[in-house]
Amino acid sequence: MTAGDLITRDGQLEWRGTLLGAGTAYGWRALEGWLDLPQMRGGDIDRPGQHGAFPGQLLAQSRTITYSYVISARRATRDQYAAALERLRAATTPTENPDEEPLVIRLAGRTWQALARCTRRLIPTGLAYDTGYVAGAVQWVATDPRLLELPGYRGSTTLGAVDAGGLGFPLRFPMRFGASARGGAITWANTGTAEAWPVWRIAGPVRGPSITRRDTGQALEFDPDWIIPAGQIVEVDTLARTVLFVGSNVSASDRLFTRGWFSFPPGREIQAVFDSAAPSSDSRLSVTVHNTAM
Repeated sequence: MTAGDLITRDGQLEWRGTLLGAGTAYGWRALEGWLDLPQMRGGDIDRPGQHGAFPGQLLAQSRTITYSYVISARRATRDQYAAALERLRAATTPTENPDEEPLVIRLAGRTWQALARCTRRLIPTGLAYDTGYVAGAVQWVATDPRLLELPGYRGSTTLGAVDAGGLGFPLRFPMRFGASARGGAITWANTGTAEAWPVWRIAGPVRGPSITRRDTGQALEFDPDWIIPAGQIVEVDTLARTVLFVGSNVSASDRLFTRGWFSFPPGREIQAVFDSAAPSSDSRLSVTVHNTAM
């Protein structure tokens, strides 16, 4: 089971295999921080001897998400009420591992995910608790404020085939010089609101592979003499800036000679071209990327 598989309708959250919100024991009261813009940090520098400042980079800080819920014995038996509280406590108890986990929420027909950690759980234990009523909250913090839409896009391509070049006689205008490539490209449009950073996978055999964003010329180019052997896959995570052999996690970052890291901007269709220093019909480039929102 993958993250978000339990969600069936709007107004539901999934966390650690537990479903909250619409149609569950944890009735929806409020959700804060999900569609809100996170706190921003700026790099502005004051103008010496003048009003104002020089504008610096503006970056989002961590995202804090707070879900307010109601558990009521009026909608369930006493045993079900107690069991719901125990499930909530179990799902929100911190582990010894600092890794973030998927928090998935569906609103307005679209399902989005943040990687987060539960940092606060409120289960009031006043008089209402004994009568079978709890109005509390759960809070998460996502160090990466981006929201990724599920499911993500997955595409692949082989190296482009090259048509025969040269000039034909009698000459006719317009004339075409050299060879033209067919295939070897992946085209995708980010329908989110923020930059989407793809994860590329290059499957061997291939010598000196490269991935180029066609409109800007930004490129990820490997050593032209370096070979990814048959049966091996190298994963390039453009957000984490890592280059690893899949399965062994051995780094191949030193073989990436040109580091023109590029993303897919929102609201535009972008084409990335797969090429190599030597042709190979078995080489393949695949990508995983999500519509991204902030």
